[in-house]
Amino acid sequence: MAPAALFVACLAATACLTSATSIPSTDSASIDFGPSEVEARQNAYSIFNAIHSAMRQWGSSLNHNGMSFFLATVPAGVMLYHGTSSPHSPPGPEWLAFEIEHAEMFAHPRYGRGKPPIPPRHGTPPGTQHPLIAPYDKGQTREPEHGHGYLHLYRTTSPLNLLYLDGTSAGNTAMGTLDTQDLILRFNRSAPVWDEAGRARELCDIVVPWGLHGVLRMEAGFEIIKCADFMRGMEMVASHRRPEVGKDKGAEGDRKAERFEFVRAVAQRYHGIGAGRVVVDWSSMVSGLFYEVDLGDKEKPRLVGLKDGELRGIRGRVAEVVKAREGEGRKGVVDWQGVVDMVVGRYADRLRDMAEGGGSLEKMQGEVNSLLNIYIDYVAEDEGYRKSIHRCAKHYTSSVARVTQEDKLILTAIETVMLDICSTLFEVRNVVVEGLEAHGEALRQAREALQGLMDRLRWTRWKQCVGCNYDEICTKQQVSESRAKVKHCVSRESNAGPIDGNDGFYH
Repeated sequence: MAPAALFVACLAATACLTSATSIPSTDSASIDFGPSEVEARQNAYSIFNAIHSAMRQWGSSLNHNGMSFFLATVPAGVMLYHGTSSPHSPPGPEWLAFEIEHAEMFAHPRYGRGKPPIPPRHGTPPGTQHPLIAPYDKGQTREPEHGHGYLHLYRTTSPLNLLYLDGTSAGNTAMGTLDTQDLILRFNRSAPVWDEAGRARELCDIVVPWGLHGVLRMEAGFEIIKCADFMRGMEMVASHRRPEVGKDKGAEGDRKAERFEFVRAVAQRYHGIGAGRVVVDWSSMVSGLFYEVDLGDKEKPRLVGLKDGELRGIRGRVAEVVKAREGEGRKGVVDWQGVVDMVVGRYADRLRDMAEGGGSLEKMQGEVNSLLNIYIDYVAEDEGYRKSIHRCAKHYTSSVARVTQEDKLILTAIETVMLDICSTLFEVRNVVVEGLEAHGEALRQAREALQGLMDRLRWTRWKQCVGCNYDEICTKQQVSESRAKVKHCVSRESNAGPIDGNDGFYH
């Protein structure tokens, strides 16, 4: 059997690497509804990518409709920031930023009475957090109640236990960025997009009884919704008054520069928040991707098609996992992101080079042999390279000690992705090393197979800008749901549209 046919047969039989058993839910309202390894296999590529992009600005911006929940901890000794109109700590719930520039965007005066600022037409403006108090806009004519804003600096004194919602879950859009919190957690199908205050209060009403301190989300920057008893687990390090609005241009700077520097700071977190500031419990992952539900378009999944019982069933599983993983239960954690990082690190650039680069048949032969020779025993008989493909597919997971039911689902997804990678590469090897086709035809067949694999994998690493200068940042802009994302290297001087917030939904 050819390697590609073997891959299809394995998926059809669901028995090559893991068994297709269903994990029952203990939620009494949904006895027959639970996560399943069959669904983990069907959604394997999306699960793989969700783990790879979690707590990373770049991937979470491109795959903005998050479907998953994780437990996460901010350790003691981490600095957090809050921009406000008062020198005093708020009671909560309130927002905390991980980046100084993020909080600085909200260190401005509170407005007096009058019509509040109107939100932008196309969702979240770049460089905005979602404060309980609307951000200052220099186009407003109302006088502020106070002439100054304040930047608060906080240090965690004990671990903050949070519920992390993946994707761009703090993005105020109607595209699906709010689905996990509005539909699964809040059971609210008609929540206003811009009701951040109400959303924060209700989320805190849900997670505090679970023993958590708040919710971790991402927009242009990662942020925490810190619930009531705001100072619990933190101490104030400083409260710095900011320049008076409109009177100290030297200190305040222009708005365009401020926005660019904010996005520059956010871009430093494209591939991770850094410094161990957030520790994710990967074994706690609960995802709509684990369930037999209608998610619509796989590249832009939505939860709007789920029935009420399905939404409640997933939320019930989140509650179960939070309870099971508290205290001693959280000790056993599989570093699933580390596993997928190893896979992407080994294959991403090589796959792209073979699929899209030029070069001779000899170069292709050398590339594919360098990737696969480790899995081939040239002495033993191995019809169709079945054993070699199996060794390749399990290379990064064979020693993983599964801890939770969710670990089994994640393992199924990763090994399904690996089976596709390995089967395709052995198919390519069969064509370019052992095949009888002419050189040109062999290269065409090999590149076609590799391009098909890349289309299925959809790794965000392949969507990064190449060659941005030191004074530029790589951005992706999507003007509306119907228009494609466009890649940019932008500088402070060239960013009049996107960075100014006048050109649509922006990542």
